Amino acid sequence: MAQELALGVMTQFHQPPREALEAVRALDIPTVQVGYPGQLDSADGVAAIQDASAQTGVEITTVFCGYAGESYADIPTVQATVGLVPPSTRAARLDMTHRIADFARRLGVARVAAHIGFVPEDAADPAYRDIVETIQGLCDRLAGQGQVFALETGQETARGLRQFIGDVGRPNLRVNFDPANMILYGKDKPIPALDLLMPWIDGVHCKDGRWPTQPGQLGEETPLGQGDVDLRRWLHRLIELGYRGPLTIEREISGEQQRRDIAAGRDLIRSLIAE
Repeated sequence: MAQELALGVMTQFHQPPREALEAVRALDIPTVQVGYPGQLDSADGVAAIQDASAQTGVEITTVFCGYAGESYADIPTVQATVGLVPPSTRAARLDMTHRIADFARRLGVARVAAHIGFVPEDAADPAYRDIVETIQGLCDRLAGQGQVFALETGQETARGLRQFIGDVGRPNLRVNFDPANMILYGKDKPIPALDLLMPWIDGVHCKDGRWPTQPGQLGEETPLGQGDVDLRRWLHRLIELGYRGPLTIEREISGEQQRRDIAAGRDLIRSLIAE
């Protein structure tokens, strides 16, 4: 089980598992959420990841779903291409989600997460009922494997997400709360959203960003502490409300600058928690 308020980082297995987790451990970070590594979806791949986790002491808390054909270029493109909402790709992506959940189960990870896409705000919309039924079926399948399914925030308001969770009505439907995404999509204010969604939050992304400046465009991601999240108030409220899970840093760039930003974010989070 993940340590209380342990730091984490969102990562991908682009390197061999041992090298990837050693790089995380070198940052003095003990947990990770990982994207689905299709190239390692085999008995040997699972064994290599499990060995790397045991040897480095880095715990994998979540496997994230991603789907071919997704694009985050702008908000209309996200609406058309991301997650399980677009009907033309739903069946194939649901099959992929099942495969990812099966992989996570064999890995010993009980939490699968995803952006499911832009759920219609109007509960009377037939498309809304379709996605509710899709997630009900997915949650039922994962429950049979002892797993939860976590919805990544951002593409809906907190109130809309709470309504959706209630309509799905499955106890293993959870929330991976990303405060920056709410800002980047121009959807909601992260701190009040905590109060609405806290009963379902079992994971968070520590990420920062600025509000969009043009209609239809996403806002700009920033290093932690340099955007509009108000990280100090957000973290303190999160803890005040009783959250004790991992604090998973996500920085959606690559290379050496990503490593430096993660290290700086790690230090900032530790200093804020210690206040």
